[in-house]
Amino acid sequence: MAAQGRRLTPGDADPVRGSVAELDAFWQRTTVAWHTVYLGLLGLLALIIGSSADLSSSDRLTGLLTVTTMVVVYLLIGRRLLGAEERSWQAALQLVISWSCLYLLIGLGIFDAYFLLFGLIPHIWVLLSTRWAVGATFVLLSGLAVVEVGRDGWTTDAIRDVAPQIALQIGLSLLMGLFITHVFIQAEKRATLIDELERTRTELAQLEHSRGVLAERERLSHEIHDTLAQGFTSILTLAQAIEVALDRDAGAVRHRLALLEQTARDNLAEARALVSSLAPVSLQDASLPEAIERIAGRFADETGLEVDLQVDGSGPPLPANVEVVLLRTAQEALTNVRKHAGARRVIVALRFRPGPSGAATVAVVDDGRGFRPGAAQDGYGLRGMRARVEQVGGRLDIVSAPAAGTTVRATVGLVPG
Repeated sequence: MAAQGRRLTPGDADPVRGSVAELDAFWQRTTVAWHTVYLGLLGLLALIIGSSADLSSSDRLTGLLTVTTMVVVYLLIGRRLLGAEERSWQAALQLVISWSCLYLLIGLGIFDAYFLLFGLIPHIWVLLSTRWAVGATFVLLSGLAVVEVGRDGWTTDAIRDVAPQIALQIGLSLLMGLFITHVFIQAEKRATLIDELERTRTELAQLEHSRGVLAERERLSHEIHDTLAQGFTSILTLAQAIEVALDRDAGAVRHRLALLEQTARDNLAEARALVSSLAPVSLQDASLPEAIERIAGRFADETGLEVDLQVDGSGPPLPANVEVVLLRTAQEALTNVRKHAGARRVIVALRFRPGPSGAATVAVVDDGRGFRPGAAQDGYGLRGMRARVEQVGGRLDIVSAPAAGTTVRATVGLVPG
């Protein structure tokens, strides 16, 4: 029952079938049933009038013409008003004609016409807004009382007999109309709210998907930076060293060619692991301490720097993602030493602090040129390291000063929280 002057349309709903669209479909089905019931009541009344032996020929003809008028007016006007947004004068015309016909039928003594009230009273609430429906209910039912009193004669007894009946009809009509209108208004609001929630849920799902895509892109960019890019840097460095030693030291060339081949193989393995979303190659067949020792040893071979390993191999097993973060932090820190530090000596340390509040720490310390922390903190490598460590609830500390070397330390708690 669209008592508030707004028709529910499929355009109000989500592209997928939503609650408002379902409510609109229900209203469309109800409208078809409504037409059938109302026209059926009129048809039944016409049959009763046509077969009545208590009416004169003229009254019977007048009654049939009156019912026919109600049918025609409903088919031309009233049928299209149910659920329509614009009603205005057409709704008033439908009500005035249909109720005038009822008054005429009662005036003719065709009291079977009273059962048309089952259709005419709901018409008031269907075709008018709530405010107007209240007034129209009072006026139209009062008009029926006037017809009844006029037919019985304008006497005090007639008024006394009709008044309670009409008052009861008005009261029940108002009560039922307001109740049903309230139910449909609440149903429409609830359907609209459900559709809004569905749209919000869809938008949140799309947002989460986009956020997941961005996070995966960021993860891949960090992986590429920490693995493939570093591998290619090593390959380039070895190729340059081979070119320098090519004519002077065949043994050094062969050694560096072996390192170059191994680095290329490792880079290929890292690329395959990255595509397959596997753990880093260094951790697939070794523990974290062994992987730290391996990358430190390779760094020493490739750069010729003095590397001091301080690896505690007796730590508790760590979650895979924590091991990956610690390994990548060490790799990135060593890459920064290679690129920027100009160091002669590097310390690579992995230590575990036992106990309920234990922690795992990986640190890379060099004696290179250092930097002012505020000047280089925004580098992609440092940002990536910090983001990785913070994702697993850890902390990244960078201590440096010009000509005083650099310390990169990542600490991750063994107990979450």
